[in-house]
Amino acid sequence: MFRKLLSVVIWVVPAFAVSICQYQAPTTNFLRGDASLNYQYFEDPATLGPDISTGKFTLAGEWLVDSPARGIGLVFQGDFTFYGLALTSAFTQLSGTFREYPIPALSYFVFGGVEGSVDTRYTRPLVEARAGVGYGRFTDVTPLVRALRIEEKLLQRGTLLAALRESTLLGLAQEIGRQQMYSSLSDLAAALAKILSAEIGVNLDPRSILLIEEVLNEKGIERYCGWTVQFGLGYVLSRPQPGSVLTFNLSLQAAVSPDPRAQILFKSDLSAPYQVFEEYTLNLSASYTYRLNEDTLFSAQYALRQIKPRGQVPAGTQSATFQLTFELGGATVSLQVGFSKLAEARDWTQDLRISAGWQLW
Repeated sequence: MFRKLLSVVIWVVPAFAVSICQYQAPTTNFLRGDASLNYQYFEDPATLGPDISTGKFTLAGEWLVDSPARGIGLVFQGDFTFYGLALTSAFTQLSGTFREYPIPALSYFVFGGVEGSVDTRYTRPLVEARAGVGYGRFTDVTPLVRALRIEEKLLQRGTLLAALRESTLLGLAQEIGRQQMYSSLSDLAAALAKILSAEIGVNLDPRSILLIEEVLNEKGIERYCGWTVQFGLGYVLSRPQPGSVLTFNLSLQAAVSPDPRAQILFKSDLSAPYQVFEEYTLNLSASYTYRLNEDTLFSAQYALRQIKPRGQVPAGTQSATFQLTFELGGATVSLQVGFSKLAEARDWTQDLRISAGWQLW
């Protein structure tokens, strides 16, 4: 037991010394999607109709492509609230950007894109076409995360007695990044085993090679790093309320993976005419996920949406959600705390949900 604990401590310390975001993949093609649904129903026979019948469905997705010559970013977010079987409110947001890097060795780019949203509180959607310039790139760092996971597993098993050198970890990550060159994951695992054998001076046993293959098959550990900032001009094709047609827009998007178990995402977007304090549209979102262990996941999300028409007070929403999920054998337990409020409201709406499920057979 002491040896296992010591091996984990040996892994954790150098993991923080290795910056995951220093890994640079030649090309990035990152796709992720999340969906969640909660529904509550309660009916008291002594009252007329159901006393509680509410639910919320949330959908989020992102597709990110980055190569030396061009990049593509597509982000979707949707929140749908139900009462009974009827949709009471909905907000959907779509952001698409195409980036072209005139000089591939540099990170300067020109872009064209579209921003759109639909809010059921308004009769018309927001659609804005954009073009401009920017700076920055994104890169898929999942290969280095998998290399660190391999190191962790082999330390726990005792195959490795000390942490790997940084150059060895990067060598493993580069090989994992060339996965498409191998006919199967077994062949890739064998190639990684040769790199490790050269490091420790001993051939890996079949069980250790199988552990490597299991890490290559793991889901939910995809990570990416990078940032972009862009400035341009926009033309509003449709807006919820009257306002300027020509706008300036400024947006910042960033991703950080502080360690193999964590991912931080941030996105802000401001669109306004030259009188920015009199009329603007602001969207801001941030999320943090952290895998505490093999069976426990923590996540937190924050979102701010605000529209200020000329001569009126801002209108919009804020929301924050915190969730802790446990997988305990055949059971799954989830604890979720949510806060939300309208811009014109003084107090926050609070929501606490605890759910549990068991696999009986």
